[in-house]
Amino acid sequence: MDGYKVVLTRNGVEESFHDINIVHSKSPESFGYFPRSAIKPFQLIPLVHELLKKKIEIDLSEIAIFCASHSGELHHTEKVKATAEKYSLNYEDIYCEKQIPFHGETYKLLMQNNKNYTKLHNNCSGKHVGMLLFCQLLGLDSEDYQNLRHPLQQKIDLFYRDLFEVEDLFYGIDGCGLPAPYINSNTFLSAVDKLNTSKRYKESWMVVFNSFISHPEYTAGTDRVDTILMKESKDDVLIKAGAEGSMFFTDLENSTIIKCKDGSKRGIDIASMYYGKKLGYIDNKTYSNFIRTFTHNNQNTKVAEIEIIEI
Repeated sequence: MDGYKVVLTRNGVEESFHDINIVHSKSPESFGYFPRSAIKPFQLIPLVHELLKKKIEIDLSEIAIFCASHSGELHHTEKVKATAEKYSLNYEDIYCEKQIPFHGETYKLLMQNNKNYTKLHNNCSGKHVGMLLFCQLLGLDSEDYQNLRHPLQQKIDLFYRDLFEVEDLFYGIDGCGLPAPYINSNTFLSAVDKLNTSKRYKESWMVVFNSFISHPEYTAGTDRVDTILMKESKDDVLIKAGAEGSMFFTDLENSTIIKCKDGSKRGIDIASMYYGKKLGYIDNKTYSNFIRTFTHNNQNTKVAEIEIIEI
């Protein structure tokens, strides 16, 4: 299987490493995994399909925040709150809990102003507001909407089984409390080709794809790898991170999953930036500046080296 070994050395001695698996649309090898939040671009398609069916005007920035694993920055929380209010939803009804913002400066500002972080700061708050909206559109009671047995999740499960062409899916529970499907990597990637030609879902899929292209600042956040790569790239590419070290790339013609085997955020971030540099999404300067966060200490002294070994 293709991959990288990300090696950190300190004073010439190997201190740690991360093994990285890489699979492409036509890779002969595959692995099973939980995509976690990397599945959000697919997860949202049934909601977008319903919005289109009901001829409700689509705002791509809202679709982006529904797909987001955002950093809890002000533009994220304001967008989630405004979207909930637009559709007469109470964001306090979302199942995910209060969370310290991923964005350090935002958290520092909250503490300096004696403000508490809220459910809006949860990285999945946009997705959960989207779930409330989907319940509203379907005329469903939203109580326990996070439960796999709820009609909402059953509808999403039915979509997944059709998309991935499987009779049953195995589920865990994601960090935000929603069902998290376990999928073969090739099955996941083949879904892109299916959506590209689907009479039923192509339009919805393109809405999701274009939301990432138009609003990468909403889908992740400042200094986040997926946002950096999408903003810097001259090509239209959807990039979505998932917890436990996964990253999904697609430009519609070619799709890739990168998985850090030990689940490390450092490992997946470095590997994804390196992969993005190889594809020309970012230049050497952007890559080098990113790597500095791992090789330099707080005194701006270089204390380590990062090496990428291609396997």
